[in-house]
Formats: sequence, C-alpha cells, structure tokens
Amino acid sequence: MTQTFAENPLAADHYTRDEWPSKRGSREAFVERFGEERAQRFTQAYWAMDPVADALYTSGNKSKDIMPNLREALARGEADENTLPEVAALINDMNAALDGVDWERLERGQRAALSIPVLAQNLSLGPGALIHTYSAPSIADILVNTGELTEGAVHRLAYTTNWIYSVYLKDGLKPGNVSYIHTGMVRAMHAHVRRVQTKLGLDYSEWGAPISEFDMFRTWFDFTYIAFTYCRNLGYRMSLEEEQDLFYLWRVVGLMLGIPGDLLEPETDIDASQETIDAIHFVDGEPNEASHALVEALFSGFRTNVKALLPFSDESIDDWQYAATRIMHGDEVADIYNVPHAASRPFTELGIPMVQERYDLLRANPEALEKEVAQNHQMLLDALTQETSYMGQDEGIKMNDGAYRPGA
Repeated sequence: MTQTFAENPLAADHYTRDEWPSKRGSREAFVERFGEERAQRFTQAYWAMDPVADALYTSGNKSKDIMPNLREALARGEADENTLPEVAALINDMNAALDGVDWERLERGQRAALSIPVLAQNLSLGPGALIHTYSAPSIADILVNTGELTEGAVHRLAYTTNWIYSVYLKDGLKPGNVSYIHTGMVRAMHAHVRRVQTKLGLDYSEWGAPISEFDMFRTWFDFTYIAFTYCRNLGYRMSLEEEQDLFYLWRVVGLMLGIPGDLLEPETDIDASQETIDAIHFVDGEPNEASHALVEALFSGFRTNVKALLPFSDESIDDWQYAATRIMHGDEVADIYNVPHAASRPFTELGIPMVQERYDLLRANPEALEKEVAQNHQMLLDALTQETSYMGQDEGIKMNDGAYRPGA
C-alpha cells in the first residue's frame, strides 16, 4: 500500500505530491535515460512513507505503551485480544508479507550468505554498504540528526549488523522468531524517526519525505546489490542461482519492512538490478557534510569493533579497512572521503583470485560447505544481542538540534 504526505496525518498539507524534488536533478534528463514510467514511480516513492508503521505514532497512545505491546505481539507472531489495534495492523501486514513464502528457497539464500566469512561480510556491510548509504544526502541528513551515528558510531554500526545478521539465522523470519522480532522493531524505529522529523516542520521540497519509500528502497540495495557486489570485489563471487536466492530472501525482508512489492519484484540479482541502481544514483545528489561526518565515524566505529574481536593494532586495522574500502568502492569514491592509500592494497589485490578459488572449492565440497555455514551461523547467533536502540524506543528517539536537517 502506498500513501502520500497528503494522506498521512504526520505530514504537512502544503506539499504537492506530484512534484519532482528540487535536488533530485533534472526530471527531463531522467526521463530521457530511464523513461517516464520510472520517473512517475520514483516521484510517488519520494513522498510515500509507511502508513501501517506510522500509525503506531498517530493513534494517541504513548511509546511507553506501544513498544511493550509491540514486542509481545512480535514474540507471539500474531495479535491477540490484548494487542492494540495499530500494533495488530503492523503484525498482520508483516504476516501478509510471509504468505506463500518458499521457505526452502529462503533458507538457500541464508546459506548463500553464510558461505562468506563473517569478517568479509563485516567489510562489505561496514566500509562497503554503509558508505554507500551515507553518500545520499537525503539519508545522511536524517542519520546525523538522530545523533547516534556520530556520537555513538560503535553502537550504531553494531546495531545495524546485529539486525542484518539476524536475517541469516535459520527459521529466524518465521512469526515469533528472532529476525521476525528484530525486523518488526526496525520498522517501528523508522516510523518513530519519521514522526520526529515531520514534527520539526522542515522544508522537504529538496529531497522528498523523510525516510520515504524511495529511501527505504535505496537502502534495501545496500544489503543486496551493494554488499554482495563488494563481496565480489573481495573475491567472493556467487553463482547466479545463489544470488537470486539471496535476493529472494531480502525481497521477503523488504516486504516485511513495508517496501512495496512492485518496487522489489524486478530486482532478482546483481546484474538484473543494474539499471535501477543507475537510476537511483542519478537522483542521489552529491555527498554532503553529513555524509563525510558519518563516514569518518564509521571508520572509527569499525576499528573499535574489530579490536574487540582481533588482537591487532589500530594501524593494522586501519590499513586493512582502507585497502578494502578502495578495492570495494574504487579510487574515485574513496577520494571523495579522503580515504588514505593503504600499503597492503597491492598484496590484497594479488590475493583476490586465490580467495575466489578457495571460495569456489568450498562450495563444490558439500561437507566443507556445511561446516563453514554451521560455523558462521553459530558466530552470528553468539553475537546477537537484544540490547539495541531499535529494540527499545519506549522513551522515544531523541534528535539533535537540526544542524544537518534537510532543507536547513
């Protein structure tokens, strides 16, 4: 279901929902390259939000009442007579996303992800995918405005990977299970931040609605196209079937998060998604001050998190993450963020064909693959925590004073 600002009680009434946001570039040039149909769908997505989740904060109930009720319903996997109506609507919407799911195929997608070492995925999700996330000013402004990313980068990075890795746990997405719960709470967090942003009375004509349908769709690619393209760059290239199973898994997760199916359905693998990624990048705008602040905080947070796992010096960890960042993103993007040139990069690049060879041999040996998948699954299970900001929210989500607000 799609809803515009004009239909949403969180929104100001004066926005025109058929307008192309001023900082999204030339609509005419976009149409010339990507077509009128995609331009119309993107325009709709710039302003649409998530009415089911947003209703959690427009019912008149307080967060301290909503959140325990939501956690209880998510843990059951269904609403009951004690479930608040707005919570029941969210639970029912998430369960509808699971109607007809091919659980065997979904598990194959999880196993494909778990065939890649956890540290390599940490690189592809941290200095890889999150840098891509932060490069979009429409997203970066809001993230800096929450204060969590620059003031608590270690925790925020851990919380992001915590939720993503819950998605790869066997049976985790079934109603009442671990990833189902975490995904529901992440969706509620999006709604809460959106509520706070819309109450600020800011001018969103430059980029569109805060945490819009478009922003959520773009971020979905960070966990699919972006993360696993960067895994390719590091020497972990999957087969087409494995990619398609992985995209299927994330398509189900995207529906559970409230992203409309018509956006997700065509995106079946890395190559099939290329035109959509190109269209998204066409309207992204250039990284801004908030983007740079987030990337700087990301490197600091990644360093701290790796030190908790491996007995390496700061200099060694930095050289490793800077080399990987330049390999994943290329020098043009890395130069935008002044990523240092790493001494280990030439040696890392020389080793990539060997990494790919070992990865191919692993997947050709069922016994070895099963052992690797089981080991990585246990690592994620051991690392999972309930102590995240998105699992709370009972007292709300505090925002900064708006130094990086969109349109400010």
